[in-house]
Amino acid sequence: MQILKAYTTTPQGQIHYRHAVPSPSSGLPPLIFLHKSASSSISMTKLMLHFSSLGYPCYALDMPGFGSSFDPSESAVEEISRKGLKWYGELYGEVFSELGIWNKAVGVHLIGHHSGAALAPQLAVMFPGIVRTVCLVGPCVVNNTERIAMRDKFMVPFNTPEPSGEHLTKTWAYLGRMGVTSAGACSSPPTSCSPQDLEMWQRELLDHVRAWKGRLQIYGAVWSCDSETLFKQVSCPVLALCAKDDVLFEHLENVKKVKEGDDRVQTGVVGGANFSVDRDVEGVVNFWKPFLEKYR
Repeated sequence: MQILKAYTTTPQGQIHYRHAVPSPSSGLPPLIFLHKSASSSISMTKLMLHFSSLGYPCYALDMPGFGSSFDPSESAVEEISRKGLKWYGELYGEVFSELGIWNKAVGVHLIGHHSGAALAPQLAVMFPGIVRTVCLVGPCVVNNTERIAMRDKFMVPFNTPEPSGEHLTKTWAYLGRMGVTSAGACSSPPTSCSPQDLEMWQRELLDHVRAWKGRLQIYGAVWSCDSETLFKQVSCPVLALCAKDDVLFEHLENVKKVKEGDDRVQTGVVGGANFSVDRDVEGVVNFWKPFLEKYR
């Protein structure tokens, strides 16, 4: 199965996306992949290859301000500050409708990673007749006190472009601390690593440097959202996964506490630090595949 790249045009600008659609059609619902900040849809390609080989049509957008998608205009940034995650949800609904995959007859399954895991519940609440399940890798369901603390920590810009180019080394070191290599999180960049690790590190560097503005825009939307109240409104089955060395691991079990008594909410531990969808594809597949089969 080959992953293709394409663009679709919205009134806001062009959205870049990746897609892998089996032919002939299997009749299975599409899978929609929502990437983390400040990665792009390329981080979802390994999972897309696996599930498209099983017959699922797979789609992954570059979020506005990320990858090869448009940068929000000044007026759009103001609108994001007012609407928060709803702005992204409305835009995604338009894009998926344009692509012909957003209908109640078939439905879709969502998987979101970090910021994408914050956006997935918003889409599930806005479009309950379409979203059949959500899988959250690194869920962001936190109480108000935790939300404020995380906003203060993660809303600090760390790689604003500088003439010296220092923002590049700052981003490189940040990715090392976040566990971009198979060795996991490191306090300082190692002197050597495998070619595969180095290739991914370079890829993530380019994505993170490109999205230095988009990162703060989506973070502002994420941390302005009352995620517990939003999550309580999600009516479909939920699978929540997280790595023990992910910055969000301490909040994993909160998804069950918020939806106490709902036996359709499942949690699981995977590997890969803050890059589970790339670093532990097998772990994600082992949880998500039977979950999809149960609710498809």
